[in-house]
Amino acid sequence: MKTHNSIASVLWLALVSCLAGTGCHISSGAQAVHSAPALPLVTVAKVIQARPVLNLNLPAELSPYQDAIIAARVPGFVRHLNVDRGSAVRVGQVLATIEAPDLVARRAAAEQRLGAARAQSVQARANLTRDQAIWRRLQGAAREMPGAVAGNDITVARQTVAADLAELQSRQAAERAAGRELKSLESLVAYLQVKAPFSGMVVKRMVSAGSLVGPSGLALFDLQQLDPLRLVLDVPEAHAAGFQIGRRVRFQVSTFPGQDFYGVVARISHSLRPATRTMPIELDVSNPKRLLSPGMYAHVFWPMRRTEPSLLVPSSAIVNSTEATYVEAVRHGRIQRVPVEAGMNDNNLSEVFGALRAGESVVVPGNEEMRTGQSVQIRP
Repeated sequence: MKTHNSIASVLWLALVSCLAGTGCHISSGAQAVHSAPALPLVTVAKVIQARPVLNLNLPAELSPYQDAIIAARVPGFVRHLNVDRGSAVRVGQVLATIEAPDLVARRAAAEQRLGAARAQSVQARANLTRDQAIWRRLQGAAREMPGAVAGNDITVARQTVAADLAELQSRQAAERAAGRELKSLESLVAYLQVKAPFSGMVVKRMVSAGSLVGPSGLALFDLQQLDPLRLVLDVPEAHAAGFQIGRRVRFQVSTFPGQDFYGVVARISHSLRPATRTMPIELDVSNPKRLLSPGMYAHVFWPMRRTEPSLLVPSSAIVNSTEATYVEAVRHGRIQRVPVEAGMNDNNLSEVFGALRAGESVVVPGNEEMRTGQSVQIRP
């Protein structure tokens, strides 16, 4: 009994010494218990199902509604230029005057030939009228007094009338030919005044006064119609269906940041470009103040609406790695990589096609370092 009491006293003194800070070391045969490491916290978003109305951001280019290289229809020298680069013109306005003395001389000669042909026609008609009168008189005399007029005279008079009629027809044909020649030359002379085929803007002048021009020579101007303009864009094959003529579409240009412009779908080619698998579509853009110019690049917000519901996730949930494109679904507290194909997107929402279900949770933002099967804790 005394031995046990001594041992207890020694243990009590040792415990007091530890508590007093004199230092001690207590060991036990049991292993130390360590707390398990905390699971990674992740933020998730729900997969939703809807018929999205999304805007594709498509590049496009503005072009003039009409663009014509104005050239002289007849050879000659530029006598006067009425417009220059930057001149606004109206349809029918005289842009330049061409000088062609040989053409003017040809027209004068054609006028003389037409005058002579008309005079010959008049003479032929007079001869026909005279000979017809003679023939009728002979016929009348032969009826009133048989034998008074020789039959040969009547035959000669009839033949003379026939010859006069043929001559008149020939002269009239020559008159018509001379008239057509003069009209043709007058049309060419009218081309000595170069006129605008439509209202627009002269964007380039290629000649100066005194330049030799003609159908095979130098062009005079480049004329473009700037109101309206054409907006030409190539719509991907997957998004080209279901669009109607007359739909209004919004776009922006870098020249006016943040300012919206609008165009109306006017022409759909209904044929895909084989190289790019895109369909050219043209919009008409009203441009009364000429703020927009041909050649400007535009960003068109092409609105699309799916006919069937599709799955949507935040765009940041999609991971594009070198191996695959996927989202990280949280299933039963573990990460599951789900390969997806991205569809349309609009700012922070993207369509996805894959083995997902509406209402599932996906990690936001996606983290390429996470692995399939990894346990995680959802952040409240």
